[in-house]
Amino acid sequence: MARTAWGAGTVVVLGGLLAVTLLAVVLPRLATASGPDVPPLPGGLSAVPLGTPAAPPSGEGGFAVLATQPGTADAVGWDPCRPVRYVVNPAERPSQGQYLFSEAVAELRRVTGLVFVEEGVTGEVPLDERPGMLPEYGPRWAPVLVAWSEPGVAPGLAGDIAGFAGPVTVDGEQPDSSRFVSGQVVLDGPQLAEMAAGPAGLARARAVILHELAHLVGLDHVDDPKQLMYPATTPLVVDLADGDLRGLAAVSGRPCRTDF
Repeated sequence: MARTAWGAGTVVVLGGLLAVTLLAVVLPRLATASGPDVPPLPGGLSAVPLGTPAAPPSGEGGFAVLATQPGTADAVGWDPCRPVRYVVNPAERPSQGQYLFSEAVAELRRVTGLVFVEEGVTGEVPLDERPGMLPEYGPRWAPVLVAWSEPGVAPGLAGDIAGFAGPVTVDGEQPDSSRFVSGQVVLDGPQLAEMAAGPAGLARARAVILHELAHLVGLDHVDDPKQLMYPATTPLVVDLADGDLRGLAAVSGRPCRTDF
């Protein structure tokens, strides 16, 4: 079965310091892996991972994952032998947005070994429940949508929400075959532009983007305030910490798949 998980972010003020509180929601399953909504297997698949994950560090920080293989505690992740393809809707992208996003993607690639490939610009707008396949992309899994948006277009950004993100998960019929195949990352461009203009703003805005990208590749929130995946991030935590890195190691290094 396919299912979607999203993370969302809300800006609040704690003790005079700007913080970002982020929430996660698991949405219903959408389709069976053997049903008509699953595209044909693409050609030219690599038989080996496209990159090498970084070794997880030691430390005491905890982590949590969005999804596990049915009946086990093993984390679900992206197929490391296929690139994570994405398209960008830059409608509300701030002047530093491309730089900040590229920096966050580069860090995620270094840690997970996943290869991210941008396919270009799109006018697609985010959906609360974006499916794994869309007609405009043909008979394949839809590329991840990266949308720089605002509440009038993406109601999920209403109020103080700074962004939401998550993967589409397909549960295969074979053991240990569940994986992420699509998803979206939606960022409130005006809100992040305001954040970037403040003290240590670029680092804080990048931290929000990196947090949402970590949702996309499979991390959930934790109760440890020293981790980037803690629900409230402060200016004191602007990069991946030991627990975050161990969590990203857990969702990385999955086997190559050719069943769908």
